[in-house]
Amino acid sequence: MIVGIFGVGAIGGSIGLRARRNGDVVLGYDADPRALELARERGAIDEATSRKELAHRADVLVIAAHLAPAVEEIERLSRAGATAASLVTDVASVKVPIARAARGLKNFVAGHPMAGTERSGVTAARADLFEGRPWAYAPSGDEELDERARSFVTSMGGEAVAMSAEDHDRIVAITSHVPQAVAYEYARMLNEVPGAERLCGPVARELLRISAMSPAMWRDIFAANADNVKRELRMLAAALQSAADELSQ
Repeated sequence: MIVGIFGVGAIGGSIGLRARRNGDVVLGYDADPRALELARERGAIDEATSRKELAHRADVLVIAAHLAPAVEEIERLSRAGATAASLVTDVASVKVPIARAARGLKNFVAGHPMAGTERSGVTAARADLFEGRPWAYAPSGDEELDERARSFVTSMGGEAVAMSAEDHDRIVAITSHVPQAVAYEYARMLNEVPGAERLCGPVARELLRISAMSPAMWRDIFAANADNVKRELRMLAAALQSAADELSQ
């Protein structure tokens, strides 16, 4: 099988490493030529290609870019109708805008592996990144296509979890997006206290770790899932205020 990867960062590179370990041929495209060079050096891809060649040659095409460029590429593919892949999928953290962009795109199943790293780029890629991790996908309604999506997830070591794009975005607002927002705010507060980092416990260290993730990438995610994230943040803020009030009693 030929796996094509659009965007060879930490997630795309991890997919490439796992696919090559499975015996697949991996083609890669990235807007950054240096990223492609690093991906080849680290064994995440067999060959660098153009985006047009990637769409024509891949049996499975994975759009592994950040949200905004992923939406742009999916819209381009949808307009062109120019992919021969039997499965086209993505890994973006918000699914409603992806599903909207993919209307009319043949063989597309939206996906999101619940695995990652605070580090960016293919140097952070690992072949076992998805091992035992849930991998959400939005069923297309075509059972044969959905089975191809599930088989791909399994080949990556993930556990396929079916849910609609709307349910996905509502759930990850509280399981992923709110914790990230909290981590950024916590890190900002902690950095204002001299010497505090030396006394951090494990939870504080974990918040600091994820606060190192790209703010630019997360701004796009927060904006795309704003209604869900705002609702959950306000509920958390009210709960924290109530906890503070209890301590004053």
